Amino acid sequence: MITRSVLPFCFLVMIVACGGKHAGDGIDASHPCGVFGQTCGSGADCCDGVCANGMCESDPSMCSVSGSSCASNTDCCTTSCVNSVCSSNQCVADNQACTTDGECCGGKCGAAGTCTPLSATCKTEGNPCGAGGECCSAFCSASGVCAPSSFCVQTGDACAHDNDCCGGICNPGPGALGTCSQPMPGSTNCSAGVDGTVCGGCGDCCSRLCAPYAATGVMVCQPAEGCRIDGDLCRVDTDCCGGPGTGLPGEGHVTCLKVHTTDPVGICRNPMSCNPEGDVCHYKNYTTCGNSSARNDCCGGLGNSGVCQLDALGVPRCYGLGMCRNPGETCAFAGDCCNGTPCVPDPNGVLHCGTGCSNATGACTSAADCCNGLTCTFLPGSIQGTCGGAGTCSQDGQSCSDTQPCCAGIGCNVTGSNPVTACPAGATNCTCFNPIF
Repeated sequence: MITRSVLPFCFLVMIVACGGKHAGDGIDASHPCGVFGQTCGSGADCCDGVCANGMCESDPSMCSVSGSSCASNTDCCTTSCVNSVCSSNQCVADNQACTTDGECCGGKCGAAGTCTPLSATCKTEGNPCGAGGECCSAFCSASGVCAPSSFCVQTGDACAHDNDCCGGICNPGPGALGTCSQPMPGSTNCSAGVDGTVCGGCGDCCSRLCAPYAATGVMVCQPAEGCRIDGDLCRVDTDCCGGPGTGLPGEGHVTCLKVHTTDPVGICRNPMSCNPEGDVCHYKNYTTCGNSSARNDCCGGLGNSGVCQLDALGVPRCYGLGMCRNPGETCAFAGDCCNGTPCVPDPNGVLHCGTGCSNATGACTSAADCCNGLTCTFLPGSIQGTCGGAGTCSQDGQSCSDTQPCCAGIGCNVTGSNPVTACPAGATNCTCFNPIF
């Protein structure tokens, strides 16, 4: 198993030359491994290294090498799964000659003996490309193949399961693969920038946090730490800032709005009254963005009361408690917690202040909750994630210094500084984040 951004034609000895992508931990082709939906005892039992609730899950950021077991084309680094085994051949491009479905990048060999495209407007994963603008993912790998740009699959790109998609919905296609979409924005001040989607400027993201995805360098919407922001994806009411049962300002003002009650994901709707604790808010003159476009009405203090403050990543959020919360007390985000400790979910999805960063298998809402180098794996919209991996560089929201570097493309800056100040030598109060722009 390797990170999805590894080029399909690269072998371990060639990784650096092929674009700086690296091998991941997991099962290689010489060992049997479980595919999506099969039972597992740990991540080591699964082809993509993700075991959740005793079942192998899909992880769009990982792919399996040739000869590994597979359930769909998107499981494989070559985007080709033939007879339940990852092919050594790169998938056949759209409209080119084919003999079996598994050969095709789009997963369907049509009646005319050519591969059926999944999209008429952009090239899906595995197809050849000359520039990122040709790809649904907005990322063309150094080997000239469209590849995922984020920790989840972009709208319009190929998917096999709902949970593959940044938007949480995989619409059926002509064959085994479909294309990603997301819920309609509906009643929200945020348009379409849910976590993981490609972004290009200030206000593109519901989280107001546009930063590089370390594996590709592509700018994507990063999840804000703690509760999910107005307009972002959710699964249940307690995923949202302002959900029920917290005892915090604005409790119960926000629900997870779904088109149909059976839908797996919805969006955190506009607050029904003032903005709850942890939600984005109006903040003047921060970084290069000028003014936050969010409403100026935090429940903890309306108007220009000073309740709207930047969190450790530079996101303007409602903070109206007056005093910090101790470990075990409810919270909306890490800014509520004494000493900035992570705000992480209990098994029922209620956020509480922790005692320190989460180690491997610990609870998380984003990488910011995990100890340096670990990632946070979560279902689209959910705040109930799990820390894992074994990276060496610090990710977005994790601590950094002149001896603990951030992952490529992310700056190491003084925590909460405005204007943003680069971390000086010897300083210990620094966080990996880029200025909001």
